[in-house]
Amino acid sequence: MTLKPIFRIVLISIASLAGIINGYSADFENSYTKGLFKPDTLKSKVESWTAAELWAKSVSQNLKLEDNAIVLEDNLLIENDAVTLGSIRSEAWDTLSKGRVIRKVLELPVLPAKNAWISMLIYPMLPAEPMSGGKLEFRVNGNKPIVYELRHFWTSVPVPAAYLKKGRNLIELRVHNQNEKFRIPMALSSIIRNVIGQPTSFTGNSERSVDNGKTWKYAGSSSNIAEYPIRLKMQAYAKKAWLQTPVINLADKALSEVMYFPVNVETAEIKPRILNAEGSKWQTRIRSGNTHLPEAGGWTVWHNFEGSTLPAGNNHRFVQLEYSIDPGTGNSTPRITGLDLKSKWRANPKDANIFISEVKNYPLIRSSFDFVHENPELPELQEFRKQFKLDQVVEGATTEWEKIKRLGAWTAANWDWFLPNSEFEDLLSWDASKILSGQAAPGNLSKKGGNCLHYAIVFAQACQSFGIPARIVNTNYAIWGGHELVEVWSRDYQKWIMADPNFDTMFYDKKTGIPLNILELHNLFLKTYYPGGEIIDRDKWSFEDRDRRANRINPKDLPIAMEAGGKAFSGKITKDYVWWKVTPNTENSGYSGGYGFYNTAEVRWLPRSNWLSQKSPLPVTHGRTHWGWDGYYAWTDAQTPETPEHRFYVRRPSDIYSNLFQVDFAAHYIQNGEIQLDLATDSPGFDHFKIVLNGVEISTKVRESKFKLSSGINIIEIYPVDAMGNTGAKSMIKINYIPAAG
Repeated sequence: MTLKPIFRIVLISIASLAGIINGYSADFENSYTKGLFKPDTLKSKVESWTAAELWAKSVSQNLKLEDNAIVLEDNLLIENDAVTLGSIRSEAWDTLSKGRVIRKVLELPVLPAKNAWISMLIYPMLPAEPMSGGKLEFRVNGNKPIVYELRHFWTSVPVPAAYLKKGRNLIELRVHNQNEKFRIPMALSSIIRNVIGQPTSFTGNSERSVDNGKTWKYAGSSSNIAEYPIRLKMQAYAKKAWLQTPVINLADKALSEVMYFPVNVETAEIKPRILNAEGSKWQTRIRSGNTHLPEAGGWTVWHNFEGSTLPAGNNHRFVQLEYSIDPGTGNSTPRITGLDLKSKWRANPKDANIFISEVKNYPLIRSSFDFVHENPELPELQEFRKQFKLDQVVEGATTEWEKIKRLGAWTAANWDWFLPNSEFEDLLSWDASKILSGQAAPGNLSKKGGNCLHYAIVFAQACQSFGIPARIVNTNYAIWGGHELVEVWSRDYQKWIMADPNFDTMFYDKKTGIPLNILELHNLFLKTYYPGGEIIDRDKWSFEDRDRRANRINPKDLPIAMEAGGKAFSGKITKDYVWWKVTPNTENSGYSGGYGFYNTAEVRWLPRSNWLSQKSPLPVTHGRTHWGWDGYYAWTDAQTPETPEHRFYVRRPSDIYSNLFQVDFAAHYIQNGEIQLDLATDSPGFDHFKIVLNGVEISTKVRESKFKLSSGINIIEIYPVDAMGNTGAKSMIKINYIPAAG
């Protein structure tokens, strides 16, 4: 959600879903006259949605679409290390070799589970690479050892469900071959105390033995308790879920999708098609109102709802239902296969003679996940802009897009990329000013800059200081490495766009010239490198497989091209930069990160960008180990399986790609030429709406405003304006009003 004042989308009118991404535009003549309906004519409406249609138009948590039904997610992550995993200090690492054993206790809140896996972050030392035959030996609750060959830094060790029990589960780990050696990163309690500022939550669940299990000590030290990144991912129905339907219009459609006339709703029945599961519990709530935008006011509060027939006397045109599901102790899922609507209503057209010839509207998109943007007026952000003279950087830019490109080039040219190691302090700061404050002298432990994450932070906050929303996405393909990128919201292109400030690059569509976002690049990655619906299996990622897939690509045949600004300072990596395959013949030839389109197999968004105003929670030394934080929004689709080490999964583009700085409006005719505009916008740092009625400008902060139409043509334009004076997209309606005679 954006910072207060908030006008966020909560509901999407089914009648206005057309053009949801690019906005709805109409250039035609449409009209409504009082002779069209008789006030006492009873009308009926019957409408149905399949599970797929309902899924696409709803928002939900802990549900997914599977086999033509909406079902419970069956992934349950048990862990206690993610919040502080990632330190690069020497005390944050342990080794596993001959005679050394580690173990960890994990508490399972529920059973049964259909399947289970141990997900653990571990790095081979001897042999030095995954897929070189190194094996681990896991023992769960004293059962027969599970021998596992390490093929990715995150394991996916199948565990028989019979090995697990509700409550405490003991997992032991040792090397399988005595000549092998592994490194294990540890989550440190000092990070919780010193960085997050909270008392440690670690209770000594992790232990180690150096005498083959004869004696045990807690991992870490007495003053710095540590936890191993050993997790359990289970297929179990254990999480409560909910689904909110879109706003349902019980009566006629809006004229030209935006103009509503009075109606009286007499009866309505809304019935979900549900196959319940034994043990699951349901609760249904409802709310209603007379605008498709609950943010505009006038809606009821959520209240419990029994059955499927709306209470007698309800005369609200719009309703929304919420279904909450508690799986209880069941081992199966309910199945929602659709939704059916039956309603009856009477038209009450009053005295209107309305003709609409042109409309431009942007139906708002609601996300199932919160996203918090930074306040562009934050003093620290504006001080950063002043300190580094960013106004001079963008001076002369005639468009916002040109500003974005200049800020990206400035960021890329600031320092030469380097990967911090244990000689440096943990790079925990998400403050661009601090990242740029170090000295560039070789060997200085406060060295300026950092790796790709730090380019991303600096660029994102540079954009934010001008009121341009920006967020960080991390991507990776193949075992070694990954990359941190930025998506910015462009008012010029009216979309989220990927920018790589490390390499001063972005990608665009060859046919349209429109820059692309991360998900568009991910989908093209699948089509290019995993054609025919092939599923990504990261346990089969190898240098040979990576190069084989890349070498068969002719970049001239790809529908995208890369735009390079040419300001990148990162000479070592960019020397032989090739964006559709790994860099050849360099010391980084084994590195698979940093290549935009080529690197978008796995995609994870940071859930917020207000890193200055809210210090935690955030991943520790983000990107320095393999993204084990549990707060990411990780993308998954038919070809991209859920990563077993994560908790939150994004399955719909609408859950991550909201439309910013646009206005969704509805016009409600009252009588005698009077209309009410209901307005909603998702605009970070929102300040007011600018409404231009027949050339007269009005500023308002309220979400509903009444206007008197003039006889003849009326043109209404609506813009969102943020606190820095930036104006968003124009919504508009052109109305020809002919007053009733007499």
